[in-house]
Formats: sequence, C-alpha cells, structure tokens
Amino acid sequence: MALVTCERPTERDSDVDFLGPALMRAGVEVETPAWSDPRVDWGSYDLVKLSTPWDYHERPELFRAWLRRVAKAAPLQNPLPMVEWNLDKRYLRELAGSGIPTIPTVWSLPGAEAAAVEEVERLGWDEVVIKPVIDLGAMNLVRVGADLVGRMLERYDRPVLIQPYLASVAAEGELSLVYLGGRFSHALRKLPAAGDFRVQPLYGGTHAEATASAAERALGERTLALAPGDSLYARVDLVVGEAGEPVLIELELIEPALYLDVAPAGAEILAKGMLAAAA
Repeated sequence: MALVTCERPTERDSDVDFLGPALMRAGVEVETPAWSDPRVDWGSYDLVKLSTPWDYHERPELFRAWLRRVAKAAPLQNPLPMVEWNLDKRYLRELAGSGIPTIPTVWSLPGAEAAAVEEVERLGWDEVVIKPVIDLGAMNLVRVGADLVGRMLERYDRPVLIQPYLASVAAEGELSLVYLGGRFSHALRKLPAAGDFRVQPLYGGTHAEATASAAERALGERTLALAPGDSLYARVDLVVGEAGEPVLIELELIEPALYLDVAPAGAEILAKGMLAAAA
C-alpha cells in the first residue's frame, strides 16, 4: 500500500508512526512515494492513501489530473469524488446552504476585488482573514484590518475567501473531531502559540486530547453526512462563532493530520478500513 507524501514535506507526519506499524502487523508492505514522482507505478499498489501530499496547493490542476489517473489505476482513499469536492474551499458555501453553521464568508474572484471590498465594508468587519480557496496549513493566509482588504486582494491571482477574524480562535483554538470509517474516533483541542492565532505546528501550535459536547458531536456528524460518499478518514474542525456557538471552519477529507498520538487505537481501526477498501 502507498501512503502518499510530497517531495519536500514542511512537517513530519506523526500519524505514520502509528499507522505504519499497524499495517505491518497486518502483513501489509508500506511505501511512501511522492505524488509528483513520475517514476511511480501507482497500479502496483493494492491501495493508495493520501497521507502528506502537502504541496498540492502549489500545483492544484496537476494534482487533480494525478488524482484522476491514480483512481483509474488503484483504489484511492479517500475516494476521488470526495477528494475533488473537498479540494476547493467553496464546499463551505455548499455546506452553509445545507444548514451547517459556518463562519460568514465573502468570496472574491480575480478582477472582482472591488465587489468583495464593498461587501466587507457593508458587513462592518473590523479585521479579517483572507486565504485562497485552494490552500492548506494556513500557508497563504493573512490577517489584516478591513481597510487593507483591497490592497491585499491585489496580491492574489486566484479565488480567495474573506472571513471576519474571530478572537475566539486565539483564545480557544479549534476543536477537531476525527472520524475513522465514518465513525467518531476522538477529539482534540488545537491551540495557537502565544500571540498567534494559527493552530498549525508549523507556527508553534500545540494539541491535546479533548472532549466534544453533544452539540459539537452532532454538528460533526451532520457535516460529514453531507460530503459526497463514504470516508475512510475525516476531520471536522470547529471554532467558537461570534454568538458563542460551535461553527465549522474546515472539513478535512484529503490529507488531514488525524492525531493518532491522541488515540493510538485509531491506527488499528484505520488499518482495518484500508484493508477492507483494498479488498
């Protein structure tokens, strides 16, 4: 089986420390090829799992074409329709339209920046977060005052989303709900470093096991149920909204960190799911 990575990972994948041994105990040979390596024969694998292809946002169309080729050659997890749907953050607009509480969002296309600036002004946001609709790990995210939105949008040459900055993220971080085989596995709290609001380890973020409330669990299950198809793995990231309620910030179905260090037994569950998907 292949646990797909990239040529130059920005972070170490701690999940492989748990999943790799679980697969080997099941008699599975594991390799970690880079998705962009032209020498790889993807059809030689019983299953291809997206693990850490953490540079796909730099070449999204090339990655999309690769996904389609691989899906014809071997079982791909998560499944192709789900991954393609999740690749562009405009899936959040679809989820919001289906009743999932999300952070209010203004969508901006190249050439239509003035309309986005006008909408931000109309909404009265003082400070905002801007990020491309295809991105990962807050790589191209910026936080600016609303008066600088127009100037910042000029620096992007791609569709972006604009959301109000939530002070709750700096104070309380994100609550992540991890699902394996469509079932809830564990929850964790991701916290930013002091003085930051980004929860990723690359920026000093930390995480610890947490307990999800009934309302948070229910929101996670409603969200995952709206994704196209059945997931082998998923992570639902929630934050505290402006009214103090849990809201969705991301649904991660491509290459989420699953934080198996918080729940090592999850590695066995995931390994069994991979074996079943390869059968």
